[in-house]
Amino acid sequence: MSHARELERRRIEQILFDSEKLAATGRLAASIAHEINNPLEAIKNSLYLLTNKIPAEDANYKFLQIATKETDRVSRILRQMLGFYRPPKMEPTDLNALVDEAEGLIEKHLRQNRVRLDKDLDESLPMVIASADQIKQVLLNLMFNAQQAMPDGGTIFVSTRVSHGADPDFLMSDAVQIQVRDTGNGIPEEYLPHIFEPFFSTKDEKGTGLGLWVSQGIVQAHGGSIKLRSREGRGTTFSVALPIRGPSEHANG
Repeated sequence: MSHARELERRRIEQILFDSEKLAATGRLAASIAHEINNPLEAIKNSLYLLTNKIPAEDANYKFLQIATKETDRVSRILRQMLGFYRPPKMEPTDLNALVDEAEGLIEKHLRQNRVRLDKDLDESLPMVIASADQIKQVLLNLMFNAQQAMPDGGTIFVSTRVSHGADPDFLMSDAVQIQVRDTGNGIPEEYLPHIFEPFFSTKDEKGTGLGLWVSQGIVQAHGGSIKLRSREGRGTTFSVALPIRGPSEHANG
């Protein structure tokens, strides 16, 4: 039984690890492309001005043509990188159903690790403009983190609620909030400022250090925010707030 449990743990960890790497690679590629594009545009503009000032018969003119051609090629490569990182499709999403789906994916894993999932889902929750796949990834990360924080077993509490007034915790109105709380040992205070940093992990060699960083990026791309409260010996609570109408460009559209 212990061998089967270890195989199941490794399978779930590999699934999360692969999806985290893919998401991190996409974010990194987009970030690099944006950073390179700004100075590249300045170089292209400078080359354009020089090309218009230097006569075609000048011996240096051909070098300007080469430089212009190659910078155009770099621009095409950057556009391809940005095209690879296409924004996810946002559509009306049932967050309660996503919680149930995420639970179904790791239910066996939780049971094998003596962890119970206790849900308190608001039945009046409205549909939220979101990417279902990405939000499910966030839920899986938070649930999996909660399980790993309780090596001797425990309970994960998952709740959803709607907030139509301005929430003092998130400074956001008309939002849906998802909470994932565990009964583990909590996170040491000195680690708290680093929890959402890439490659930071409290799990020694077991963790990728990308899960929470990727999750934060997904939530922020949805126009939302993610916060945590943790005290040693009292467990950890992650709270995710998502605007009902989705990111601002969807809300205004």
